[in-house]
This record gives sequence, structure tokens and C-alpha cells, in this order.
Amino acid sequence: MFDTPLARILDSRKLCDAEQKITGFIAVAELEGLLLYLESDTGKVEVTLQFQRDERRRPLITGRVEAKGVEIICQRCLQTDVQDLCVDLNVVVVLDESQAEKLPAECDAWIVEDGQLNLRELLDQELILSLPIVPYHVDCKVETQYGDAGAEQQQESPFGVLASLLQKD
Repeated sequence: MFDTPLARILDSRKLCDAEQKITGFIAVAELEGLLLYLESDTGKVEVTLQFQRDERRRPLITGRVEAKGVEIICQRCLQTDVQDLCVDLNVVVVLDESQAEKLPAECDAWIVEDGQLNLRELLDQELILSLPIVPYHVDCKVETQYGDAGAEQQQESPFGVLASLLQKD
């Protein structure tokens, strides 16, 4: 199903008019912006896109983009963490900024020149936005050089004085 490499440039107008569905993959190594945030360029991005026109006849791209097993640096232990990135796309294709400003707030705009959609650029930006703000292992255990990491510190309650006053009465 995802064994077909996707083209770099697509004619979004024609695909939307024909209501085409595209399924395929792109190598992670081809997404230059995303690579800046990853530890390695291994893996592939599985893509399923539906091109159509919305109720106002605007070109609309919906679908799902999944990058499985990408390697990101854990910000706690600074070791490699393998994570899956998943994006549900819902993008209206526009020709310029003025058209993008007229879209409702719930619509994301993607500006293209002459209807030519650079698919790598769109997927690159969407996957960057799906990255965790601070990536970390779910079960990350970091040992520090400052004291015993397993010891719990007892803090005195700031309301402890009030409790002692209530007990005197």
C-alpha cells in the first residue's frame, strides 16, 4: 500500500478537480527541515492524501501522514529516543496571502504558486509542527550528581503553624 514513492511536485488544482486519492511514501532523508530535529535520516513517511474541493469550491487536501520510528534526542538523558509522528492534514490550497487571510480560523492555508504543490515542503512543515516541544523517553531515568536521586525531600508545610494554633484551643 505504501510502496510507491510520491512525486515532488503535484498540480493541486487538477488533483482536486478529479478528487484524487494518493497513497505512497517519502524517505525521511528527503525532508530537509525535519532532519534538523532528528538524530538520523533513517525511515520513511507514509502518506495518504485526498484531494477535493470544499463547499466553497476551494482546493482542499485532507489525509494522514505518519513517520514511524524517527530518532529524536531525549532532552532528559540526551540519548536517542524512537518516536512516531502522526499528522492529520486539513489544508486549503491558496494562491496568495490575501486568499489565506480570508479563510475561516479553523482552516489551515498552504500557499502555492501557479497551483504547483511542493509535496515535500508541505509534509516537511507539517511534521515539524507535530514534533514534541520537549522530546523525552516515557520511562527515562536520569541520575544526577547532586545528592541521592531516590531520596524524597521532606518540606515543612507553610500552614503547619496554623495547625498548631488550632490544636492549642
